[in-house]
Amino acid sequence: MSGQTGAPEASDTDVLPGSRSALDPGRAIKPGRHGLSPETVAGIQRERLIDAFVHVVSEHGFAHTTISRVTEGAGVTKKTFYAHFTDLDECFLAAYRRGMDILLGRMTEAYEAAPSWPDGIHAALRTMLTALAQEPRFARASLVESNAAGPQVRQARIDTLNRFRAFFSGPLPAPIPVAVADAIVGGIYSAIHVQMETGEADELPSLLPSLTYFALMPLIGREAASPYLTDER
Repeated sequence: MSGQTGAPEASDTDVLPGSRSALDPGRAIKPGRHGLSPETVAGIQRERLIDAFVHVVSEHGFAHTTISRVTEGAGVTKKTFYAHFTDLDECFLAAYRRGMDILLGRMTEAYEAAPSWPDGIHAALRTMLTALAQEPRFARASLVESNAAGPQVRQARIDTLNRFRAFFSGPLPAPIPVAVADAIVGGIYSAIHVQMETGEADELPSLLPSLTYFALMPLIGREAASPYLTDER
């Protein structure tokens, strides 16, 4: 990191991985006496590696992502990489888990603030689609390139999809069968994945009406779900 200048930027736990440049001067660590503890330095390096990884994998694809490209993008050495991660899959896992925790946190806040359960589903989906559209690098890494990653990342994706079941535990006359909730979640994931593969991430919010209808129609009926097809909220 020699030659870098500037003061390190404080960690923002609500920023999706890949939304910032790892080489931003505000995130650099001054050479020599910088007054930072080893733990703080390690935290800054780890965050920069995660951001750099998302940048590289979204641009080149996981199959063409190398440790050298990641460390170059983070402005650190390979020795620093191996101080934090054993391999690229472990780095991917850290980026994926952090990003999904942030995304699910935002969705839960929107869901709980809505006046009704259907409105909560609508608000949570809107929050997710907007966040992914605003952060296309993380969207591509988490939704597309995770298919090419190792078993740990693929298992983390399954675990995350299971966490989406919580949004379908609303005040309905009878509990929603797990298989039904999983089918709805899987359909939403597939629609977003197709959009990422065939279109642009900034078009994801256009899916909101149809995905809200798709999620609600089997649960509250066609008549109650239909207004969300044209709702501009």
